[in-house]
Amino acid sequence: MTMSSDDPRLVVIHPSQLAGTVLPVGLGRRSLGRGHAADLRLDDPHLSSIHAALSQAGGQTSVEDLGSRNGTLVNGEPVRRPRVLHDGDVVQFGMVRARYEVPGSTGLMPPARPAQERPVRFDVDRQTGGQINNVGRDQYNHYVQERDSFLRHVAAARTRSLRLIWLSLALMFSGGLVYLWGKHLEDQAQRSAVDSFTKGWESIRNSGPGKLPPGKPPDLSPAFVEGSNASSVEMIGCIIGAVGLMLFLLALIMHIVAAARGKKVDSDPRHSWNARVQRGRVGGWD
Repeated sequence: MTMSSDDPRLVVIHPSQLAGTVLPVGLGRRSLGRGHAADLRLDDPHLSSIHAALSQAGGQTSVEDLGSRNGTLVNGEPVRRPRVLHDGDVVQFGMVRARYEVPGSTGLMPPARPAQERPVRFDVDRQTGGQINNVGRDQYNHYVQERDSFLRHVAAARTRSLRLIWLSLALMFSGGLVYLWGKHLEDQAQRSAVDSFTKGWESIRNSGPGKLPPGKPPDLSPAFVEGSNASSVEMIGCIIGAVGLMLFLLALIMHIVAAARGKKVDSDPRHSWNARVQRGRVGGWD
């Protein structure tokens, strides 16, 4: 993309290794992230593959978070819906901070549409497989909106899968603790049974008048109850761990699928925006 010196831009101010990087903000909508599918790419580990989107229309530039893991902020405030940027605003993508600059800005609103921009056409004319007329400039925007909506779904799916992974790890850890507690109770029950058995037979050997009659076995029922309770605790721990393991595998598959879909956003021919047509062509102008 050819960038004019008067075009608005984002200039990275943090971190130091990326400071000074200029991100051009052109007409239309452009995605930003660390993935190869992003239109504006920054190599920072705190960015999501498709982190946010920058849109310029009607003389205004807005930023929108696309379900990123570390969020997007403008002047320290989280972006929860598309937000219009003004000259000097500081936009933070994860840990990356950039200043929005409008060269030659006078504080007045720029014109809604550049003078050199061709007038909007509303006549459909003839549609062919090799040419799609951009009626009212809505058809190309439709493709862009479809692509951005798809990327938002992908980013949201990756966020859900990561949360599910953390939940599954917590369940597996909790299940392991419960199982170990059950093993501890089982060891106590076994020691109790041995002690009861030993004391009972000692009582039998030392029996006399008024004491335990010879031949009566020791009472081991309390030890059996404790052992049964310990086994139940172990079983509960195994069930919790198994549920955590199944959730982990499911979340891992979800994350891999979402990541693969995000990488193929601009190459998968099943997506409408990758169709082999000349989009945005009006008359003889591309």
